[in-house]
Amino acid sequence: MILILDDHPIARQGLCTIIEINKPEEVLFQASTVREAVKIAENKDIDMAFIDINLGNESGFDFLAWLKQNKEEVKTFFITSSSREGDFLLAKKMGVDAYLLKDAFIDEIICGLKVVERNGKFYSSALIHQIDHKASKDKQLEELTEREMEVLVLISQGCSNAKISEKLFISPGTTKKHVSNILGKLGLKNRMEVMLFANRNEFILQKAEEFSFVEGF
Repeated sequence: MILILDDHPIARQGLCTIIEINKPEEVLFQASTVREAVKIAENKDIDMAFIDINLGNESGFDFLAWLKQNKEEVKTFFITSSSREGDFLLAKKMGVDAYLLKDAFIDEIICGLKVVERNGKFYSSALIHQIDHKASKDKQLEELTEREMEVLVLISQGCSNAKISEKLFISPGTTKKHVSNILGKLGLKNRMEVMLFANRNEFILQKAEEFSFVEGF
């Protein structure tokens, strides 16, 4: 028996259809809230649960936690639109058996289902690639000097070279050299890519907050 927890009826039905085509013998249950899911799990012999993370005002993590405490034998399969690294790492820490994004191909969902049934773990290849790419960029950040990090933060805030020179009390030529060094060390092509990278990186955002308290920033 499989339980599908998702607050969007179309998403639930779509997943049901995929499972029914490939496992017509399965009995499927649907829930739109954590409370409904808990009630079903309490009264039915659920073998696997497909869980979305974002459930309106609720979180799929709450149901995952309940399962781990009360129905540890149930296989758990997160299928969600959340590609946040924090959500993925928390899910892994809590023992989720599979984590896939909602834009995954049907074949990937079916493959994940089979792997989990064989007591394996299955994680989104796109998400793993994204995290590995981020880790690589984070490592490259370590190559930046303190001054280059300051320039990077100011670029992320939309400052022009002239504005950066003014704020850091350095010459335009020096600023241009710092920008060139940043592009080279991070393997980025232009300022726009630097801005996109910086504004998605928690470490740089934290640095921006620290620098905001320094006179001149």
